[in-house]
Amino acid sequence: MNLDTLQKSDDHVYAAIKQAIATMQYAPGEFIREEQLARALGVSRTPVREAFRRLGAEGWLEIKRNQGVRVTTWSIQDVEEIFEARALIEPYLVGRAVSRISADNLAQLKALALEMQRVVGLEQDHATLDLWFEANREFHQILTSACGNARLNQLLNLMKEVPLIKWTFNNYKDSDRELSVLQHLEMVDAIEQGDAAWAEAIMKSHILRAHRSVVSTLKLAN
Repeated sequence: MNLDTLQKSDDHVYAAIKQAIATMQYAPGEFIREEQLARALGVSRTPVREAFRRLGAEGWLEIKRNQGVRVTTWSIQDVEEIFEARALIEPYLVGRAVSRISADNLAQLKALALEMQRVVGLEQDHATLDLWFEANREFHQILTSACGNARLNQLLNLMKEVPLIKWTFNNYKDSDRELSVLQHLEMVDAIEQGDAAWAEAIMKSHILRAHRSVVSTLKLAN
């Protein structure tokens, strides 16, 4: 195996494990066995071990000496820290994006907001939640990518990659989703009007609302 193939193998294993965690195939706190994963992915244990190291450094996994590797469990403090950081960074990036976003991207944002509106009217199950999650993810990604600050956007995306974000959507009430749709549509309106302060304010409200919803659900679970 040459070095290029080896790198692709390592990246494939890393991406496969990360996707499994993000889609909740492994629950928070669940231990993951190196040997079983290697067998399932058809690779040696070496790339699995390297993927564990990378995912541990990124906060997806906890590596417990003499115990094994388990999926990170998110505490209320974790939620507070992630949403506090998002509330500081994401509205700022949205404000910057208003004067920079292209007409094509604005049309995509509008289409995605309308798709979320359509999905929220459907019977809610795993399939519709996935549709909602993907439309929402793409909406935010298009919007903040237009900010003109690649480093801040990359930092934001690293925070939003964690399974906590998918978990948020799985625990939204119907009223949360309906309000979220209205906020996305209003954000598009603010961008069309070229009003950066308005768009920034909506995004901050959007994040703070999600924050309250997740914290309330976690407190009930505990």
